[in-house]
Amino acid sequence: MLDSHMDPQLLHRAASAYYLDNLRQAEVASRLGVSRPTVSKLLTEARRIGMVRFEVLDVTGPDITELEVQLRDLLGVQRVRIAPGDQREREFRGIGDLLGEELRRLDLRRGDVLLMSSGKTTHAVSRMSGMPDLHGVVIAPTVGGQQESDPAFQTNETVRNLVDRTGATPRFIFAPALPSPSLWRSLQADPSFVEITDLWARAQVLVSGIGAPYAHREALTSVVPRDDPSLHDAVGDICLHFYDADGNTLLYPGADRLVRPSVELLRAIPHAIALAADTAKAPSIVAGAKARLFTTLLTDVETAEAVLEEFGQQP
Repeated sequence: MLDSHMDPQLLHRAASAYYLDNLRQAEVASRLGVSRPTVSKLLTEARRIGMVRFEVLDVTGPDITELEVQLRDLLGVQRVRIAPGDQREREFRGIGDLLGEELRRLDLRRGDVLLMSSGKTTHAVSRMSGMPDLHGVVIAPTVGGQQESDPAFQTNETVRNLVDRTGATPRFIFAPALPSPSLWRSLQADPSFVEITDLWARAQVLVSGIGAPYAHREALTSVVPRDDPSLHDAVGDICLHFYDADGNTLLYPGADRLVRPSVELLRAIPHAIALAADTAKAPSIVAGAKARLFTTLLTDVETAEAVLEEFGQQP
């Protein structure tokens, strides 16, 4: 978390006005109703705690714009955005910046619905500054997860983080990802759960991670069985929908009771933004595009080049 003795909301307003809106410090002071020296202290503190970060790009690296176009055409998706370098080393800061830009571009309005999945990357970016104002927009989770010990798989927490950064309206799932048969039947008639499924059906945006190949997964939600033969061919997953190299979804024990949107609902979402920064996920990205589970990919240079190699092409 971003720990500071200063008001975090004031820090965020000052940093956003100065670095994103390009206001001079005197103009920031006037907007916030504080003195010019106070603005300087706020900006220094925002940098100190990591609310504001800077990157120095390597000019000898690949042409990112050209790489984005190349990858978009190969994957057959609407958009590809690429952050510089290896984003795992940068705690996904560049992925978070790209997500903020994409959400700002979509210009979501009051009453629109944004769905958020669980996962290490989505959990990381949900805590970052620089997200747009989404007042009136509803943010809801795609999967249950109350029983998970790993915060990355507690989707309600990820939703709450993003709501804190955007001012959106949260909705939560008060159920495990894999309920018992009796609880599953009860959920179908529960008003709060029905509200969530209704939100899934009318969502405009999905923000999800892409899981790595099943055989090499270091982190895995507790409801997915380890070493199950039905998942041996899984090269990735999105919202707990595992798929093989051809994009075919795979069933496994308990899959019929998982709290998650169906594949058909996911494919119907107009803007499905997938986040992935890991070279091991190159086959997961290619197969996820074949499965038509995302329309926009946010990744980094290292991963993008690994995806090109999956297609037998050189960066």
